[in-house]
Amino acid sequence: MLAQLSNESIEVEGLNRTYLLYLPSGFNINEPLPLVLNFHGGAGTANDQLAVADMRDLADSENFILVYPNAHPDSNQETNWQVVTSGDLPFTVPNPHSDILFIDELIDHLHLQVNVDLNRVYALGYSNGGGFTFDLGCRLNNKITGIGVVARTMYAETYNNCIVNHPTPVVTILGTEDYISEYEGIIYEGTLYYHSNISTNDVWIENNNLVPTSNLSLIPDINTNDGSTVELYSWSSEDECIELNHYKVLGGGHDWPGTFGNMDIVSHEIIWEHLSEYGMNGKLDCNISNVESNPSTESTKKVIKTVDALGREVNRTTNQILFYIYDDWSVEKKFIVE
Repeated sequence: MLAQLSNESIEVEGLNRTYLLYLPSGFNINEPLPLVLNFHGGAGTANDQLAVADMRDLADSENFILVYPNAHPDSNQETNWQVVTSGDLPFTVPNPHSDILFIDELIDHLHLQVNVDLNRVYALGYSNGGGFTFDLGCRLNNKITGIGVVARTMYAETYNNCIVNHPTPVVTILGTEDYISEYEGIIYEGTLYYHSNISTNDVWIENNNLVPTSNLSLIPDINTNDGSTVELYSWSSEDECIELNHYKVLGGGHDWPGTFGNMDIVSHEIIWEHLSEYGMNGKLDCNISNVESNPSTESTKKVIKTVDALGREVNRTTNQILFYIYDDWSVEKKFIVE
């Protein structure tokens, strides 16, 4: 089957909710595929986000279904995603329609229509769409595998109503000079609207039971003329089966790195690179690890070395991912519970 982009719609709460659907080249209805939901910024459209973060070639090469939903006009006839739960804060009266319900029903609809793999449903978004992506990660956590957010921190009401039921990988990309989505959060007339980047990271570190110490990596400064550089801060669980990755764009503004602003990274590509490793229970390769009380003694092969995920020889053989190297040079990965 040839790849195709189409305009689609479903009815939710009596409203015609629209979206762009891209089925990758070679699409086979009999093969369950991952779903990537890509959300536009405030007052934008699905076509705007397609222009900013065109993932069609990636969908072809990685074989996933790609969707760009449209926000429904609010009372001011602007297409903003609803990112509040109650409207308790000033200027945050919720839309009369529910965007959470729209995406909830859209996932079910796509599962039936194009055979979405419900173990691998990922969401990413820009600015207002990024705030909504955080909302989905908290309020539709039972259906969203992992999230990627560009140019936004967590809205206060999302932060206060975040319920995480499964290991949820998160990728965030934010500029230190983003004066629309400020790195230190937004307080207006004494009221906290958006949490700081640090607070945003902390809630996911806590919810995912990550080790609170981060690892720092410097991203190569490929484009020295863009006025910015990138640092990657990563947090991981002890078993390395779930991660939080934050790309700090030093000198970056309210941008989508890779399309405009910083050109050392491509936001949608690195988000996919991280999130695609996960299912609803954590990293896919962790899910297929053998869980035993002791190393297998059924084989006549002998273990000559035991190493961890970093290739370091270890003596402790419980409660971590290990690789057993045998005298025939075969390798077996195991996670042994003490």
